[in-house]
Amino acid sequence: MNNTIIQLLILAGVALFLIFRLKNVLGTRDGFEPKAKDVNNAKMEERKNTEDLSDNNLDEEAMEYLFDDKNSAKALIKIKEIENNFSLTEFLGGAGSAYEMILMAFQSGKISPVETFLSADVKENFGKSIQDREQKGLSIEADFIGLRDTAVKNISFSVRDQVAEISVSFLADIKSVVKNNKGETIEGEEVDTKKQFDVWVFSREIGSDNPNWILVETGA
Repeated sequence: MNNTIIQLLILAGVALFLIFRLKNVLGTRDGFEPKAKDVNNAKMEERKNTEDLSDNNLDEEAMEYLFDDKNSAKALIKIKEIENNFSLTEFLGGAGSAYEMILMAFQSGKISPVETFLSADVKENFGKSIQDREQKGLSIEADFIGLRDTAVKNISFSVRDQVAEISVSFLADIKSVVKNNKGETIEGEEVDTKKQFDVWVFSREIGSDNPNWILVETGA
């Protein structure tokens, strides 16, 4: 056996040893390891989802308040197409102030200062409740301590009549007691603070000269 053959056999042995070592270090491909094609497909799907969000023109407010509610996000986009300066953040701030003002007016039984912010149906329902309270000789004394939370529940927009409705939930701290016509407390404690939760719906014709949103529905 000449030297050339011996050298070839030695090189072959070294090559087999290196392959064995690499196999031990790197492992082998099995059924649980993603193939290159699967990885590429996953990347393409992720890119498509990002493009879908871009196609929907979701702005920062839609992403913050309505990311999981595409119908409300689309309604918000329609509103902003008509009124470019509309801010959902500013709306929530105004809604919180309106909630305090209207709630306290209802509790006191004097809704005339807030009537312009009430729909005909809400005004009628408030009036009936206040009248029923007065006929029973009852009154409510209440203090608004503060808002804990406000959140957008839903946004809808009618293209036909250009009317938007925004449903907002409120969680507030208030103090309230019910008294009879003798001034005696029959319900609640003056020192107790309780949580008040409501869901109200505000409506407005988008693009109109009137900037006021009207309370059209109350509930919890």
